[in-house]
Amino acid sequence: MKSSHLLFYFSKLSIFAMCICFITLFARFFVPVEFLSENLPYYIVMFYLMTALCYVFLYKNRKTNFVPTFMITKILKFLVYIFVLVILLLLNIETNVKFAVSYLIISFLFIIFDTITINQLSRKQVEEEKQLKNKDKNEE
Repeated sequence: MKSSHLLFYFSKLSIFAMCICFITLFARFFVPVEFLSENLPYYIVMFYLMTALCYVFLYKNRKTNFVPTFMITKILKFLVYIFVLVILLLLNIETNVKFAVSYLIISFLFIIFDTITINQLSRKQVEEEKQLKNKDKNEE
C-alpha cells in the first residue's frame, strides 16, 4: 500500500465522522432526549480514534496474514466499545440505559464503515500488486 492509501482512508473516516456528528445533531429534533447523551461527541471521537488506530495497525502489519489480523482488530474494537459502555453505565456517567441503543448504533456504523473501506482498499492493493507483477513479466 502506498501512503496515499493511508491519507485516503483518514479523509474518508473524517468525512464519515462529520456525517455522524451532523446526524446526531439533527437527531435531537426527532429522537427522544433519553436516547441521546450530551457526551455523544466525545464517544464519536473515541470511535474515530479506535477506528484510526486499528487501521494503522493493519497498515503496519500488511505483510502478515490479513484476515486473522483484520478479525482480531474487529473483535478487540467491539470489546472495547462494549467495555466502555458498561463502565459508563456502572459509574453512572450515563444514567439512562436507553442511551446504550444510540451508542451501539453509532459503534456498529463505525465498524461497518471500517469493514467496507478496508475491504475496498485491500482490493485496490491486490489489483496494484497484480499490475506490478504483470509489468515485471512484460519487461522480462
